[in-house]
Amino acid sequence: SGDVEVIQKSGRKRSTTEKQDTIIQSMVTQRPTESVGQIPYRLSKKGIKTSETTLRRGFEDAGVQSMKPTSQPLLTNGHIKKRLQWAIKRKDVDWNQIVFTDESSFHMKHMIRRVWKKRGEKYYVSTIKHPVKVHLMCKIYQNGLLPSVKKWFGDNSNHWTLLEDNDPKHTSKTSKTFKTNNGMQSLPWPSQSPDCNPIENVWALMKLKINQQSPTSINNFIARIKKEWKNLSIEFAEKLVDSMKNRA
Repeated sequence: SGDVEVIQKSGRKRSTTEKQDTIIQSMVTQRPTESVGQIPYRLSKKGIKTSETTLRRGFEDAGVQSMKPTSQPLLTNGHIKKRLQWAIKRKDVDWNQIVFTDESSFHMKHMIRRVWKKRGEKYYVSTIKHPVKVHLMCKIYQNGLLPSVKKWFGDNSNHWTLLEDNDPKHTSKTSKTFKTNNGMQSLPWPSQSPDCNPIENVWALMKLKINQQSPTSINNFIARIKKEWKNLSIEFAEKLVDSMKNRA
């Protein structure tokens, strides 16, 4: 019997040169938010004709893939300085006496912006915490917050402190007057610091579970939100409150 030699096949001939591949990868690095449909148009301006399939194959060879970017608060140097000062002043706070509040929007369908990046890399998108919106905040205080707080702490408002962000509806004259008249004390909160509030972890967990399956109707969607809220455990809440020692 003779020897068998495996001959390496050349495969399909590449439609782009190494120089063109370098230009494409450089373009993606400079503008990672462009879609695979937009890139061929810009390449054509440089005299490079290529298809979306060729682009995807080239990105795969280079270890580049389309992923969701990482969001982070839009922090200035001033924000960072104030956050540090805030944390230092409150290192001895008893976080078990703090009532954490926040609001979040749940969407049945939403557009997910994606970027081109290599695995392990992070691409950050700055976010603005408070878009324009209107809430009947005093009704929420009166009908939602105060009854719950009295159940937990009794009628003495000195036993608890309210934590809420700097959304205009919280800092409006009407809201401030209501809180003053009802003996509600608020903990100052540094701007652009949603990551310091442990309730953000609650929203993240709920949305993760809710988004695992597409809702069949608006009623089904609302029912699932209520279900996930009721399924939150006391142990989970206690762990989040305890995490404030590392956040602040």
